[in-house]
Amino acid sequence: MRIICAFRRVIFPCAIVLCAIVLCAILGLSGCSRSLPTSNHVSISSSPSKKSNASLFEDVAQKSGLVFSCDTGIAYRKRYFIESAAAGGGFIDFDNDGYLDIFLTQCGAPSPELLKGNRPHCALFRNRGGTFTEATSGSGFDKDLGYVYGIAVGDYDNDGYDDIFLTSYPHNWLFHNEHGTGKFTDVTNKLGLGKTHSTGFATSAAFGDYDGDGKLDLYICYYAPWTPATDKPCVNFEHERDYCTPEVYDPETHQLFHNEGATFRNVSDASGISRVKGRGLAVAFVDFNEDGKPDIFVANDLTPNMLWKNNGDGTFENVAAEAGCGYAENGSLMAGMGIAIADYDRSEHPSLFVTSFAGMPNTLFRNIGEGQFENVADTSRIAPAHLKYLSFGCEFLDFDGDGWQDLLTANGHVQLRVNLKESFGVEQPKRLYRNNGDGSFASIESPEALGDLATPVISRGLAIGDFDNDGFVDAMAMNQNSPVQLFRNRTGEMALKNPSLPRPHTIAFHLIGVKSNRDGCHARLRLKDSLGVVHTDWVRAGSSYLSASDRRVYFGLGAASGACSLEIRWQSGVTEKLSGLEPDRLYAVTEGKGITENHPFRDPSLMR
Repeated sequence: MRIICAFRRVIFPCAIVLCAIVLCAILGLSGCSRSLPTSNHVSISSSPSKKSNASLFEDVAQKSGLVFSCDTGIAYRKRYFIESAAAGGGFIDFDNDGYLDIFLTQCGAPSPELLKGNRPHCALFRNRGGTFTEATSGSGFDKDLGYVYGIAVGDYDNDGYDDIFLTSYPHNWLFHNEHGTGKFTDVTNKLGLGKTHSTGFATSAAFGDYDGDGKLDLYICYYAPWTPATDKPCVNFEHERDYCTPEVYDPETHQLFHNEGATFRNVSDASGISRVKGRGLAVAFVDFNEDGKPDIFVANDLTPNMLWKNNGDGTFENVAAEAGCGYAENGSLMAGMGIAIADYDRSEHPSLFVTSFAGMPNTLFRNIGEGQFENVADTSRIAPAHLKYLSFGCEFLDFDGDGWQDLLTANGHVQLRVNLKESFGVEQPKRLYRNNGDGSFASIESPEALGDLATPVISRGLAIGDFDNDGFVDAMAMNQNSPVQLFRNRTGEMALKNPSLPRPHTIAFHLIGVKSNRDGCHARLRLKDSLGVVHTDWVRAGSSYLSASDRRVYFGLGAASGACSLEIRWQSGVTEKLSGLEPDRLYAVTEGKGITENHPFRDPSLMR
C-alpha cells in the first residue's frame, strides 16, 4: 500500500489521487478530504509481540538483544528538577565493521548522598549484524559517571575511530575510542574538558568544525545553575509535589571549545558565545546562510533560541531574531527541546524544526534563502497536530523511501500528573508526520499503521540510523524508567510481501574526510536521480535531543531505479562529482579519492 505511493509526485497523476484515498482510509492521515475519526488517545496501545501487517515500524529491541532501561531516580521521590528531562543515547560504529552499535546513557540517583549501593552504568551494545550483545564490561563505561544526560559522537583526533562525549551532572566526560577494540579511555582532564562550568547542569552537545581546520570542535548546552541543595519545591495542579516549570530557574551561559589537537581550549568568552544566556536543550551545527562557514543553532527552553552566525574569525554573533528563528509565532518564547534539520521542501536550503511543550506548537522554520527563515508551523500543518503532545527528540527521515523527508518526534510529559484536557497524558506515543511534497505534512493517526510507535511511554532522546543495513532508516527512542525502543523500519519487508508492487529505491553515502575532518561533517551532497529529481542533504553535526544519529546520508529515490549522479562539496572546498551510481547500495567516498567501497543493501527478509 505504501509502495504504490512511490510513484506520486513523479509520474502518473491518477495514481496520486488513488494513493491519497488509500492513505486516508488505511493510515488515517490527518488533513485528508475524507476524514476519519482521529485516534482515541486513551485506547491507543501496541504490544511489541503483536504487530499488524500494515505496521510501518516494529519495536525489535528486546528480541534483538537490546535490553536496557534508563533509571532517572524517580524512585527516590525527591522530584529534583534534573530528573525531568534525562534519557539519551545514540548510534556509533565503534569497531568500524559497517554496522551501527549503540550507546545508552544512565542516570540513577540525582545526587550522590541518595546512592544506595552502586550507581547503574551506561551501556554499550555491539551490533552483530542486526542483533546486539552488551559490551559494557571492560569498555571504560562500567563505572560511576554521575547523572549522565546526553551523548555526542565524533572522531575528535581523526584516527579513524569515533569517540564519545557525555554530558553528565556534575561534570562531563570525553572517552577516546581505542581503535575499535571495545575499550574507551577517559581523556577528559588530559584534554582540558574537566573543569565544571557553573554548577554543571549540561544537556546536549555537538561536535563540529567551525573554523575548517579539519578538527572537530565542541559546543555544550547548559540549562541552569542547579544543585540538589538549590532545587526548588514545586507542586502540580492537584497540589502534589512535582517537577517544576522552567521559569523558576535562571538561564545559563553555554560553552564552546576549540580543538587544538593536543587539547581543547575554552573559547566561550573569546568567541562571544558566553555573551548570551539560555536554558539550552539542543544544539546543531548548520550553515544556515550557506557561506561555507558552519553556524550553530541552539534550541532554548522559554528563552529565545540562539543562531550563532560564524563570522569566520573565531567569533560568533547571535542573529536568531533577525534571521526569523529566535521565537515562535507572534514573537512568543518557545519551549525549545529538540532540533531536526533537512531540505524537506527540495529548495536546496537547510530548514530547521524545533520541538516544544504541550499546548505550544512544534515549529518549522523554512529556510527561504539569504540567511532568512519563515515560520511555517501552521501552513505545514505540523502545529495543530502536535498541541496535546510534549515533544523532545526529533529527526527528519524519509521512512518510506519516496524522496521526501518525513518527520518523527519522541514525546512524553515532564510532570507526573497532567490535565488530560490539555495533554495526551504523561506517557505519550511517538508522532510520525508524512511529507506531502507540497510543503505540508500529514500526521499518521492510525495505531495499526504506527505499529509500536503508538505505544505510550515517557520518551526523551531520539536517534535514527539504518541499524540492519537494509537501506531504510530505523529509529531508536530513549525512555524514562521503561525499556529503550528500537524501531525497525518495515518498508523493505512490506515490499517483499507484496512483490506485485514496486519497491522504493534508496541510496546511501558514508563520507570520509582527508583534508576536511574525517567524519565528513558539514559536507553538502547534491544527488540527481534517474528521473532528474535533485535531492540535497548534509552530513550531520548535531541534531535531535541528547542523542547521536547515524552520520551516513540516506536518500529515498522512490521509483527512480536508474543510475544517479552526485556532487559533494567538502568543507575543505574540494568538490567531487560522481556518476553511474546504482540505487540500493551504500557507497563509501573518501575525500579526493572518490568511491573506495560500495555494498548492496542487506536483504530485509534476513531480519524478519
